[in-house]
Amino acid sequence: MKQVLRLPKALLRRYRVARVVDGIDSKSDELATYEKSNMPQGMYKSTIDDVLESPGLAEKMRQSELRRLPKDGERIVLSWDLPPFMWEALLGSKTLSDMVTAYIGPDVRLDDVYLKTVLDGYDATSEGWHDDNVGYRVKVFMVFDTEGQPAGTYVQPTPRPHPYRVQLVDEIARIIKKPKMDHRPGELLMKYEAGDCLVFDTNIPHRGDFSSGKGVRYCVIAEFIDRNKSDALRGRAPCGPGQGKRKLTIPAGLSIDPASHQLIDQNLLSKANGAYQYGY
Repeated sequence: MKQVLRLPKALLRRYRVARVVDGIDSKSDELATYEKSNMPQGMYKSTIDDVLESPGLAEKMRQSELRRLPKDGERIVLSWDLPPFMWEALLGSKTLSDMVTAYIGPDVRLDDVYLKTVLDGYDATSEGWHDDNVGYRVKVFMVFDTEGQPAGTYVQPTPRPHPYRVQLVDEIARIIKKPKMDHRPGELLMKYEAGDCLVFDTNIPHRGDFSSGKGVRYCVIAEFIDRNKSDALRGRAPCGPGQGKRKLTIPAGLSIDPASHQLIDQNLLSKANGAYQYGY
């Protein structure tokens, strides 16, 4: 009953966001060279080591503090504290930089990056078909380790231009906690092995498959979006560093200076105790 009562307000918020997204994404369709992004259908599958141009990176992630399980009966680990070597790889990859710049356009920025380890059986509305309600946004799933047969991701490859529109039936189903998990034309199930990297536009239809697998997916996720859109959606969608709620710490002593990096929004960057803080 509670979900039904909040339905009108939630849908109204979706449609208000859609107006903002449409204006900015239409400019992205004009300025982005997405045909050069290596994501012709809004997605690209490779390995962490190749996308981040860092041989041995996935193994280094496996051997680091990033590989940890949830505690106290939880089924998910979320953390925005990443080691320096992870920042070095993210900011040092020309392959990744070229891909997201071509796909999003010249105002692209690194919008968020975090650890997300998921045990199958995790109850989430993301198991139903959805887009992320923010238009064009590139997510980089870096699955650095697995146990058993972890959940994959269903996607429906979709070429640009692909303007964001509220998918009313799917959104209602998610809001009332009855997500749609049907099979759809053209869907692909992207399964993960240790070291895999899935890069995809969260504006294309996708869903998690958390209830089918029996395993663990250790993953770091980076998100890239048009900085003007992320700023405009602040407080109305989970955009911005730390999902708009916290600042990220970029460690001191990196060989790459965040203050001069094209994917770092300088308006969100400040220095504190020798390190950088990145966020609102």
